[in-house]
Amino acid sequence: MIRKLIVSMVFVAATALMSMAAPPSWEHVQAPPVQIVEIVTPESATEVVVAEGYVYVYVSRPTPVKLISLLGQPIASETLQPGFHRLKLAARGIYILRAGSITRRITL
Repeated sequence: MIRKLIVSMVFVAATALMSMAAPPSWEHVQAPPVQIVEIVTPESATEVVVAEGYVYVYVSRPTPVKLISLLGQPIASETLQPGFHRLKLAARGIYILRAGSITRRITL
Protein backbone atom coordinates (compact mmCIF):
# COMPACT_ATOMS: atom_id res chain seq x y z
CA MET A 1 0.00 0.00 0.00
CA ILE A 2 2.70 2.47 0.99
CA ARG A 3 4.78 1.39 -1.98
CA LYS A 4 1.92 2.18 -4.39
CA LEU A 5 1.48 5.57 -2.75
CA ILE A 6 5.18 6.39 -3.11
CA VAL A 7 5.22 5.24 -6.75
CA SER A 8 2.15 7.39 -7.45
CA MET A 9 3.75 10.44 -5.82
CA VAL A 10 6.96 9.98 -7.81
CA PHE A 11 4.97 9.63 -11.04
CA VAL A 12 2.98 12.81 -10.32
CA ALA A 13 6.17 14.73 -9.48
CA ALA A 14 7.92 13.52 -12.65
CA THR A 15 4.92 14.44 -14.80
CA ALA A 16 4.81 17.92 -13.26
CA LEU A 17 8.52 18.47 -13.92
CA MET A 18 8.20 17.37 -17.55
CA SER A 19 5.30 19.75 -18.14
CA MET A 20 7.32 22.64 -16.67
CA ALA A 21 10.27 22.06 -19.02
CA ALA A 22 11.10 25.07 -21.13
CA PRO A 23 9.82 24.89 -24.70
CA PRO A 24 12.47 24.74 -27.40
CA SER A 25 13.68 28.08 -28.71
CA TRP A 26 15.32 29.16 -31.94
CA GLU A 27 19.07 29.80 -31.83
CA HIS A 28 21.09 31.87 -34.30
CA VAL A 29 23.68 29.87 -36.33
CA GLN A 30 26.14 30.70 -39.11
CA ALA A 31 24.82 28.16 -41.64
CA PRO A 32 23.17 24.74 -41.72
CA PRO A 33 25.45 21.67 -41.95
CA VAL A 34 24.04 20.78 -45.38
CA GLN A 35 23.41 22.59 -48.61
CA ILE A 36 20.08 24.44 -48.82
CA VAL A 37 17.56 22.06 -50.35
CA GLU A 38 14.41 24.15 -50.46
CA ILE A 39 13.92 27.83 -51.20
CA VAL A 40 10.40 28.39 -50.02
CA THR A 41 9.64 31.71 -51.69
CA PRO A 42 12.04 33.75 -53.81
CA GLU A 43 10.42 37.08 -52.92
CA SER A 44 10.93 36.62 -49.18
CA ALA A 45 14.14 34.57 -49.45
CA THR A 46 12.97 32.17 -46.77
CA GLU A 47 14.84 28.87 -46.80
CA VAL A 48 14.11 25.70 -44.82
CA VAL A 49 16.42 22.73 -44.14
CA VAL A 50 15.88 19.69 -41.91
CA ALA A 51 19.06 17.90 -40.79
CA GLU A 52 20.30 15.94 -37.77
CA GLY A 53 17.19 16.55 -35.67
CA TYR A 54 17.20 20.31 -36.29
CA VAL A 55 14.98 22.56 -38.38
CA TYR A 56 17.10 25.30 -39.98
CA VAL A 57 15.39 28.45 -41.24
CA TYR A 58 16.92 31.38 -43.09
CA VAL A 59 14.96 34.64 -43.18
CA SER A 60 16.04 37.81 -44.95
CA ARG A 61 14.06 40.18 -42.70
CA PRO A 62 12.40 39.99 -39.26
CA THR A 63 9.79 37.26 -39.68
CA PRO A 64 7.33 35.66 -37.26
CA VAL A 65 7.93 31.89 -37.29
CA LYS A 66 5.62 29.32 -35.70
CA LEU A 67 6.13 25.58 -35.45
CA ILE A 68 3.23 23.36 -34.42
CA SER A 69 2.73 19.61 -34.21
CA LEU A 70 0.40 17.86 -36.61
CA LEU A 71 -2.10 17.71 -33.73
CA GLY A 72 -2.06 21.51 -33.43
CA GLN A 73 0.10 21.77 -30.32
CA PRO A 74 2.40 24.82 -30.40
CA ILE A 75 6.09 23.86 -30.32
CA ALA A 76 7.78 27.25 -30.83
CA SER A 77 6.67 30.74 -31.76
CA GLU A 78 9.10 33.60 -32.21
CA THR A 79 9.95 36.54 -34.47
CA LEU A 80 13.32 35.70 -36.02
CA GLN A 81 15.82 38.35 -37.03
CA PRO A 82 17.56 38.10 -40.44
CA GLY A 83 19.98 35.17 -40.74
CA PHE A 84 20.10 31.42 -40.11
CA HIS A 85 18.34 29.97 -37.08
CA ARG A 86 17.85 26.41 -35.87
CA LEU A 87 15.48 24.60 -33.55
CA LYS A 88 16.22 21.19 -31.98
CA LEU A 89 13.21 18.89 -32.06
CA ALA A 90 13.10 16.20 -29.40
CA ALA A 91 10.59 13.91 -31.09
CA ARG A 92 10.34 12.58 -34.62
CA GLY A 93 7.13 13.36 -36.41
CA ILE A 94 5.38 15.70 -38.79
CA TYR A 95 5.25 19.39 -37.98
CA ILE A 96 3.81 22.50 -39.62
CA LEU A 97 6.14 25.49 -40.04
CA ARG A 98 4.68 28.92 -40.71
CA ALA A 99 7.19 31.65 -41.57
CA GLY A 100 5.51 34.94 -42.41
CA SER A 101 2.89 34.18 -45.05
CA ILE A 102 4.23 30.75 -46.09
CA THR A 103 3.36 27.37 -44.58
CA ARG A 104 5.37 24.15 -45.00
CA ARG A 105 5.20 20.58 -43.72
CA ILE A 106 8.34 19.45 -41.87
CA THR A 107 9.06 15.73 -41.52
CA LEU A 108 11.67 14.64 -39.02
